[in-house]
Amino acid sequence: MRRIVAGLALIAWPVFQFLAFLTSPPGAEHDPEIFRTHATAVQVSALFYVWATLSLIPVVLGLAHLLRERAPRASNVGAALGLVGAGHGLTLFTTDFYDLALAQTLPDAQAEEVTRRANELAGFVYGMLLPGFLLHVGLITLLVTLVAVKMAPWWVPVAALAGTIVPFLTMDEAPVVQSTGSLLHLAAYGLIALRVLRMPDAEWAGPRPVRV
Repeated sequence: MRRIVAGLALIAWPVFQFLAFLTSPPGAEHDPEIFRTHATAVQVSALFYVWATLSLIPVVLGLAHLLRERAPRASNVGAALGLVGAGHGLTLFTTDFYDLALAQTLPDAQAEEVTRRANELAGFVYGMLLPGFLLHVGLITLLVTLVAVKMAPWWVPVAALAGTIVPFLTMDEAPVVQSTGSLLHLAAYGLIALRVLRMPDAEWAGPRPVRV
C-alpha cells in the first residue's frame, strides 16, 4: 500500500501544481482588485497548491525509502529537509485566503498595507517563507542521489530543477506559461512513479532486518 501511495503521489503532485498555476488569477502580486474579480479562481488555485504540497509528503518519504539502503545518510538528510519545507509550504498557501478576505472587506490601500506589513514580519520571513525553500533542497538532494546510485537517469534532477525555476522566471507571464514548469516536474517525477508502481512488493520492502 505504501508503494502505491508513493507512486500515485509522484504523479499527483505535479498534476496538482499544474492545475494550481493554470487556475491562478493573472498577475504576480496579490492585487486586491484582481483578487476580488477572480475570487473563485483564487480559492480553487490555493486549494490545488495545498493539495500539491500535501502530496509532496509521501513523495519525499517515497524517494527517501528508495535510498534507505544504498545511501542512508543522503536519504535521511533529504527527507528531513523536504518534510520541513513541505510543512512550511502548507502554511504559506493559506495566505491567499486571507488576502482575498482583506480584498473583500477593506479598501484597496488598507488591504495592500496589511499584506505588505505581514510579509515583512520577521516571523513570517524567517520562520515560514525561507524554510519553505528547504523543500526544493531536499527534493534535489534525493533526486541527485538517485542518479548517483544509478536508480534514475541524469536528466531527472535537471528537469526537476528547471521545473522549479520556470515559475519564478515567468512570474509576470500568463498562468498558462507558469504552468509549463509543472510539465517538467511531471516528466521527472512521473518516470520515478512508473518505476515505483511497477516495482515488486518484495523489492520495495527490501531485505528483512536481521534478528539479534
